[in-house]
Amino acid sequence: EPVAQAYEMGDRTARPPYRYENLRVAVNDMPPIVRASWLRGVSALPNSFAHESYVDELATAAGVDPVAFRLQLLDDPRAAELVRATADKAGWRPRTGPQQREADGGDWLQGQGFAYARYVHSKWPGFGAAWSAWVADVDVNKKTGEVHVRRVVVGHDAGLLVNPAGVEHQVHGNVLQTTSRALKEEVQFAPASAKEQAATREQLPGVLPTGVVASREWGGYPIINFREVPVIEVLQMPR
Repeated sequence: EPVAQAYEMGDRTARPPYRYENLRVAVNDMPPIVRASWLRGVSALPNSFAHESYVDELATAAGVDPVAFRLQLLDDPRAAELVRATADKAGWRPRTGPQQREADGGDWLQGQGFAYARYVHSKWPGFGAAWSAWVADVDVNKKTGEVHVRRVVVGHDAGLLVNPAGVEHQVHGNVLQTTSRALKEEVQFAPASAKEQAATREQLPGVLPTGVVASREWGGYPIINFREVPVIEVLQMPR
């Protein structure tokens, strides 16, 4: 039904995967700007992004390497083992602040990013599923701002694997879709016409019609192309 209301599962993975001495989780569900259907990851992706971005900020403020900082906060031995193994496979370069270095003396800077999460299923508080960690090697052009993801190393602990190739294919698809969403994909909006505003008021009383979706065909929707696909290396933990 086309009504502006929150549906469910905005709290998925809202609880951080780290051990904090003091923790309070508040979930403020908000009606979507436009009608939306299911999107891969539901709210787990933005919630995990918020957790990991904040942990990086804390590590920088504390002057501690981001991987070492995470290990201080993880009391799950499987999580810690995965984090160490992924960092090792990726050739993680320890640091105590934002890391960037020039590539071949040109306009490009190189950096590495680390993230960890455990996906949580079902309604609050949910239950944990597979463990995963990532290292991304990223290039940024100082003049143009262009961002290129060169390589992504994914460590994955999904328990006993019945079909390892199937898991690897799934991880490849996850990396491609997420890279595309982060760097390219965007729904464009345009100001609503007087006719559209009137129709919105009639269908959704009390909703202010500030704009309408301008992306109405797939040809104009940007997605990652083959030249932009990163090298993907998958590390599966033997369980």
